[in-house]
Amino acid sequence: MTDYSDWEFLLEGDTQEFRNLVSRQGTRIFNLYGGVDEWLDCPNDDFRMTTLYSEGETDSSVIWQVGYELISLFNGASVLFRKDYRRASIYKLLHNGMEVRYIPPQGTLALLGRPNCSDLQLAEEFLNAKRSSIKFQLIHLATENQDVYFILKYLGMEASWATYYKLLESLEQFANKNALDLGIGVDRRRSFRNTANTFSLSGFDSRHGFKELTKKNNTASMTIHEAHRFVTDATKKYLGLMYIKKT
Repeated sequence: MTDYSDWEFLLEGDTQEFRNLVSRQGTRIFNLYGGVDEWLDCPNDDFRMTTLYSEGETDSSVIWQVGYELISLFNGASVLFRKDYRRASIYKLLHNGMEVRYIPPQGTLALLGRPNCSDLQLAEEFLNAKRSSIKFQLIHLATENQDVYFILKYLGMEASWATYYKLLESLEQFANKNALDLGIGVDRRRSFRNTANTFSLSGFDSRHGFKELTKKNNTASMTIHEAHRFVTDATKKYLGLMYIKKT
């Protein structure tokens, strides 16, 4: 039977953060390691990832898609805390040390679900994730909870008014469904909506068209950086109320 560690994803990204994360216990859902040349006994940029989602899997096309999903969730969790975060990516996949054929992302959106492990092991990995990094904890939550999954997927996309608006709408729907108060200030929300909806302020990202240029707009506007802060503040509030403070 194929062991999950037979498959290795070779990563590019923020090497400083990778180096910090590999020094922690981590989780086998997103098992990050490397960064050391054992022969020369010095640091290098060879960082790798394995995952329990590879357990028993022999189809490399499936493994590629699993890797893309995990990296996408990791990037979303990272952008939640820093807008200009250097996104991680997979540049090579190895099986038992041998490179396998590259397969591009298929674009399929779906929860990864539970990995091939016992309830006890999954609970242990979640506890390890909590102890290691909030990002690992969010990845765990996103594999089985649709709201966290969509939040991280939106955050992992390129920054734009359209993406931020969809994220805010999703957050408000999730919060309403769970009777949660996000504490969004009326003035900040009005400023955000005004900018996102107005062509003269957000250009082709606007939810309304060119005709808006002819209308005088006296409502306060936001920069894209302020919009990122606005939606991520709301995101952190939702995740905190719904999950983080309960676990």
